[in-house]
Amino acid sequence: MHNPSMPPRCMALVAALASLGALAGAGCGGTVDDRPPKWSFIAATIVEPSCATVSCHSAISQRGGVDLHAREIGYYTLVNGFYVIPSLPDQSAVVSLMNADGARRMPPDVPLPEADIALIETWITGGAPNN
Repeated sequence: MHNPSMPPRCMALVAALASLGALAGAGCGGTVDDRPPKWSFIAATIVEPSCATVSCHSAISQRGGVDLHAREIGYYTLVNGFYVIPSLPDQSAVVSLMNADGARRMPPDVPLPEADIALIETWITGGAPNN
């Protein structure tokens, strides 16, 4: 059986619709993280609620000598305590701890989402500024 060829105008319409579909798929529900890799954002939205809890790294408990209850204290604890090596996420203990298994993983109860860890790694890669 012979399939008649599609007229050029129809082929152009089909190609345009296919392109729009590809663009729509890439723009909707994608994995682009538009959160800022800034310490002020990371401290407020990730570190303080997930790590500076009463039983972990709060002003009261300071497990492991780490106090993350306030943005400035948390920053200096991480950077001056060598948990964060600016520009080197692969050598930063905090990244290793967030990716660890079992009891070594931080936070131990509920692991951080991969997107949060990636955001922290991006911040470290950018020099871990106190911004």
